[in-house]
Amino acid sequence: MLNRLRTHFASFLPKKSSISSQQVRPSRHDEILQAMAQAYYEQRQEPSVLPTTLETMKWAYEQICAGEDPWTALGNFTNAWFGYAKHLRTDLVSEPLVMPKQETEHTRRWAAFCAASVELLCDRYHVSCPNWVDNPSYLLETPWWRTRRAHDSEVRECLVQTTPVSFARRNIFCNHRLFQNKYEIYEWTQEAMNEGITSPDEIHRYVHQKEISIHGA
Repeated sequence: MLNRLRTHFASFLPKKSSISSQQVRPSRHDEILQAMAQAYYEQRQEPSVLPTTLETMKWAYEQICAGEDPWTALGNFTNAWFGYAKHLRTDLVSEPLVMPKQETEHTRRWAAFCAASVELLCDRYHVSCPNWVDNPSYLLETPWWRTRRAHDSEVRECLVQTTPVSFARRNIFCNHRLFQNKYEIYEWTQEAMNEGITSPDEIHRYVHQKEISIHGA
């Protein structure tokens, strides 16, 4: 988790951050996380500016159909969902997907994946789920195993047991923690510090429990 957070850290540092490069390179991983959380907090105090194009789920799917890497397109959507446009979550998912004129297995699978993602996120974050996700065209006829070990019967059995319902009912089997994100981890770390928790181990436990409560163990 910490390696993933470090990868994104540079993009969160505001230009006038009071955290120096020396401060964000301590020997302890917990101190690194706290420094990143503080930098994220400072960045959030600055006025947010919406981009010219709001990166909705409809937009993300259009990018996928145009040849963009699906994880890049969905990553841009989640940056909006968890970051700059979290106050516009209903708008991010309200528009139905526009299917391409020439459908392929690739576009059908990712349409189903997008619909499942919207249903899961709306349920998880208490946003009214749009009706378009119930379109039967988003139900795949054959199972899609989103794992490198798709032919391993034990892996399949595990995925059947752990895949979120919104994906499984569309015949997609995948990791149940798809939507873990850096934004919440930073927020929970800052939240713990605001509550007076100073021990790195206590902060880690606080963040871990919050993460489990939303994304599962």
